[in-house]
Amino acid sequence: MPELTDYKSPAENQWCPGCPNFGILTALKRALAALDRAPHEVCLVSGIGQAAKLPHYLKCNFFNGLHGRALPVATGIKIANPDLTTIVTTGDGDCYGEGGNHFLHALRRNPDITVIVHDNRVYALTKGQASPRPRWAPVPGSSSPGWGRTRSRGSLPRSSITPRSSPVGSLGILTN
Repeated sequence: MPELTDYKSPAENQWCPGCPNFGILTALKRALAALDRAPHEVCLVSGIGQAAKLPHYLKCNFFNGLHGRALPVATGIKIANPDLTTIVTTGDGDCYGEGGNHFLHALRRNPDITVIVHDNRVYALTKGQASPRPRWAPVPGSSSPGWGRTRSRGSLPRSSITPRSSPVGSLGILTN
């Protein structure tokens, strides 16, 4: 059985101290060890953004693609190698904004991949631009005045619960 240290990457972590992504990285390492998946049996796929840096911090196969395009690449990887544990790690802007159409098509196709969405409701790499899924938002410098002050009526995660889809879970992490 693999140990957590088997997944340690030599890459220097670029996340800010206290970032919730550290918890996601630790949880993913623990899950892969519990599933008895060796690093060479795993492929992480990501797009662009803070969440997309996660594959660099985990020793395994990985592919960084274009913003919003992680799901089609992951689907192709899974088709090419069905025995590979294929995981997409993406942000809410990457998955629900630029990649919203790919998210919906992946639901329809229901490939055997896991999607982990880091839902912080902002484009963190641009330092505060509101994402497609805000509950509320201050008016960041890169957003229009008043944008995001009301609750969003639609929810891609909610719409993903269909009879053909795999279970959808949600985890909220509150930080100061």
